[in-house]
Amino acid sequence: MRGLLAFVLVFLCGTIGLSQNMNLRINEIIASNKAGQMDDFFDRDDWIEIYNPPGSGITNLAGYYITDNPDSLDKWQIPSTDPTVTTVLPGAFIVLWADKDGHQGAHHIDSFSLSADGETILLVAPDGETIIDSVTFGQMAPDISYGRSVDGTGDWVFFNNVTYKASNFEQQATEQVYINEVQTRNANYFADPDAEFDQWIEIYNPNNYQVNLANYYISVNGSPLQWQIANDNPFRTYIPANGFRLIWCDNQPNQDTNHAPFTLNEAGGTITITGPNQTLLETYTYGDIAENASYGRQSDGAANSVVFNQPTPTMTNQLVFIQPENLLINEVLSANQNDIEDNADQREDWIEIYNPNNYAVNLGGYYLSDNSENRSKWRIPTSFPDSVTVPANSWILFWADDDDDQGVLHAKFRLSNNGEYVGLFAPDGFTMADEVSWGYVAPDISYGRHTDGAPNWVQFIETTPDASNNGATVSIKLSEKMPLFAYPNPARDFIRFNETMNVELYSISGTLLERHININQLAVSHLSSGIYLVRSDKGQVLRMVKE
Repeated sequence: MRGLLAFVLVFLCGTIGLSQNMNLRINEIIASNKAGQMDDFFDRDDWIEIYNPPGSGITNLAGYYITDNPDSLDKWQIPSTDPTVTTVLPGAFIVLWADKDGHQGAHHIDSFSLSADGETILLVAPDGETIIDSVTFGQMAPDISYGRSVDGTGDWVFFNNVTYKASNFEQQATEQVYINEVQTRNANYFADPDAEFDQWIEIYNPNNYQVNLANYYISVNGSPLQWQIANDNPFRTYIPANGFRLIWCDNQPNQDTNHAPFTLNEAGGTITITGPNQTLLETYTYGDIAENASYGRQSDGAANSVVFNQPTPTMTNQLVFIQPENLLINEVLSANQNDIEDNADQREDWIEIYNPNNYAVNLGGYYLSDNSENRSKWRIPTSFPDSVTVPANSWILFWADDDDDQGVLHAKFRLSNNGEYVGLFAPDGFTMADEVSWGYVAPDISYGRHTDGAPNWVQFIETTPDASNNGATVSIKLSEKMPLFAYPNPARDFIRFNETMNVELYSISGTLLERHININQLAVSHLSSGIYLVRSDKGQVLRMVKE
């Protein structure tokens, strides 16, 4: 029967040719497939699902284009080598694997993979010019997909239950989680991504699978349904298996999805957490906590609680602290177009670590992260110590390319030149050795310490990878800038600025969309839902969410 179906598909595809079906729709994507659907080679790769609405006719996608670059609509053309995997029936779905493994079949994209940091995907007709459909997405959490609320139409939403090759629907179970630790007087201990020392609640996931806190409720006023966490950015709400998630209690919900619209009572109070089905999961009571201390469970999820003079946000409460060696992030290149190549002959972003000590330091077991709320994001491997040891008074280069299969110097994340953060942390996964953040930096210009280990940071026209910064040509010495203030954010119709300015609007992939002069508000109603970047003429960069 299967052979007969393949024969029929080949016959029909040969009959209908490559007529353009303008009704096709990108229906669902997953850009961080860690434990979900495997492809036909038993790999968990990212994928793009295309839906062919009823009444549109049998369509062979051979000859159509898929691209992640709006400036290159013909980046990858679906091959005509196997119509059995590129043909989609009316009312059915087809999946293209974004894995750079085109040799694995006509349904495997060989020119790009999806970025979990966000980008734009476009489906283009066989003429290579007509855009049939597109979607822009921001940072994606593992194993949570982004798709249309109704197949082929409707708003784009996140799905906790991924619907591979099936109709989209959302179904979320209530899982047991615990309030694990609380800090009410955070003077200067642990900063949020906006560099603010705010109050926080840590939620612990005791399960052997991840849990998304979206649609859960948190309350500090006695009403269990005081605040429901939005399902608009699972990157900030999912909790890894046996992991942790911070809820910032700063009354600044515009900063991100895990920022609550309330603060905690410093004198003491009660916190409740309730599941999406409105089942009360936990009530947790704390008292007056000293400055920079926390109150939490003696061990994760345990019944008894104690005061921690060294809080452990995002980490186990039984953490054994390890002091790092004196090490410094010395230089970063966040957009490598024409700079040096890595060992795979690819131009990738890089991070330079400087060792000012008079002895060598083995970095195996240390951590690098581009997420201040997840300090243990990528552990430097210990398997080849000679490769990750930085000599005395010398430097070592790590490639931020999300290609950790290319060697121990390749980190499991990429950098952004539109504004980014990098931290180096001790083998405990928490204690900081050094950190740096930056705004927009032009391609092929690095951001580094003016001289090796110096406190002031500058931009270098002449990059110095794995070498001294001393004497390099400086492009622009950056001064401290006031942040770009804008509201509302997320925005639906417009976004207002705190002053009149010249602004540029970019897509999440860095494509310039609009340029405006002397404005104090920007109309956004015409934009598709997604994440955009607004840059002022002073170099300030704002991440804007369009609802």
